[in-house]
Amino acid sequence: MANILIIDDEDTYLELCERHLSEHTFVPPARNFREAKERLASSPVPIELVLLDVHFNIEEAELLPADKSGLKGSQREVTERLRRTQGFKILEALRPGYPDLPVVVMTSVEDLPIGLDAERLDAEDYTYLLDDEYLDARALRVQVQSILRQREDSREDETFYWGTTRVMRSLRQRLSVLARGQLPLILTGPTGSGKSLLAREHIHRRSGRSGDFVAVDLSTLPESLMAAHLFGVVKGAYTGATANREGVIERAKGGTLFLDEIGNLSLELQKSLLLVLQDHKYRPVGSVEEHSSDVKLVVATNEDLGLMVRDGRFREDLLMRLNPATAVRLPSLRDRKDDFEELLAYFLRRVCAHGYNKDLLARYAHRHGLSSGEDGLEVAVVTQKPGAAQPGRLTFLLHKSSAGSLREFEWPGNFRQLEMVLSNLVTFTLVSLVEDAGAPSPVSANAATIRTDVVPFPVKTVVELLRGFSVEEDASGGDEDAVEVLVRAHESLNAVSCDVERQYLERLYLKYDGDLDRIAELLLEDGSAGRKVQLRMNQLGIRLRVLQRRVRS
Repeated sequence: MANILIIDDEDTYLELCERHLSEHTFVPPARNFREAKERLASSPVPIELVLLDVHFNIEEAELLPADKSGLKGSQREVTERLRRTQGFKILEALRPGYPDLPVVVMTSVEDLPIGLDAERLDAEDYTYLLDDEYLDARALRVQVQSILRQREDSREDETFYWGTTRVMRSLRQRLSVLARGQLPLILTGPTGSGKSLLAREHIHRRSGRSGDFVAVDLSTLPESLMAAHLFGVVKGAYTGATANREGVIERAKGGTLFLDEIGNLSLELQKSLLLVLQDHKYRPVGSVEEHSSDVKLVVATNEDLGLMVRDGRFREDLLMRLNPATAVRLPSLRDRKDDFEELLAYFLRRVCAHGYNKDLLARYAHRHGLSSGEDGLEVAVVTQKPGAAQPGRLTFLLHKSSAGSLREFEWPGNFRQLEMVLSNLVTFTLVSLVEDAGAPSPVSANAATIRTDVVPFPVKTVVELLRGFSVEEDASGGDEDAVEVLVRAHESLNAVSCDVERQYLERLYLKYDGDLDRIAELLLEDGSAGRKVQLRMNQLGIRLRVLQRRVRS
């Protein structure tokens, strides 16, 4: 079913897996980093998963790092410390070459803390084994099956393009589990990161609920109308209420109710929503009768609800009912450089499938005699001239400089902004080709040599579209340790502050080639506090692995 590599200095885990996970293939185990690297490079079949022990009782010469001269302590202390955590040293050394390889970190040493290091090095999962064959085998089976299921889902789920990175596979799996339960769900993340699309196309579809998906953006509703919109209103409840009108809770009965910008809900209505979650009851405005509710509630915000609770703007009891322990933060577009090309292709197909661009594609296909199916032309985007033409496909050619500009752009509006730019790019490119009456007819003596199936995106158009979103920065000189950041509008001052801090730490990391201790010396006057800087970057959602690649490049 899957090809699995075990990295361990003993055969205990290998024997356990071969007895209880016999449906999988286990390649010869690796005893140290050198052998692990050789197995991964020379395996005749791709290795799909690694099970990695933490404690390695191996010879000092085989321990990482190779150069131990700078490590503090006696030789015996250093050797014991490295043996105790060698698995993390191996994973850290493997990550640059295998950034998305799923790894499960294992240990049977009870007093060995592994959670923080496993997360720091992007391990897929980690587990403490109990020296009980049945329980250990069951725990490993659940973890292995979960990881393999995530990979299978990534090939099937196109409703919202997830990418193929480990982080996004894990996010998809987590949301798939949460979607099926009755408990509410909080989605956080910057504006334009896809919260409403994710709620509709992934969570609702996987919830198994037969009712409708109903979405409400609370930031667009006047406070005076929120109660009636949510809970409904009975005739005569107030001036203008000339008939009974159901609210969105009733419309979403049996389905999913998505409340965007939940922080805009007044304290009074927060109490009413709490009763919906607590007792599954509510009263329409002006009614004395209780109605029953049956909704899967998904709320979204780009504010810090915990901070709002401390400020008295959000009820703590409502936050607890909203299930904050399972809140999911969606990454911004700038945090998804690893799968930007796939996202670019997905959103290009998306903007070509509807509205004016769909009409332009149909007119272009008709003008140039390109065949297309019932759904129109299939579209693709490449950065170098494609091979032979494929029936029913139109390929957009993006110059490498344009691809680089799109990839490195900050995208403060995230996916919403990317979609807008690509939609405009397709429109401006195709309009001139469709409406230019002087264009040569595709039926000519040279028709066989004309690549009407390939349409280049003009470099200048890309530059102009991105320039329209750019903010002029102060280019004046200053302190040699200074870095420039953009101050961008957000829904709260806390979000603005976090955005500025995130940019600042990212730029310092690139400026000092990833030297966290140097950054700590600059910010905290403590050159040994690099770990504190790293933890803060993790809290802000900064992906160090992505930055490390940029440093190395």
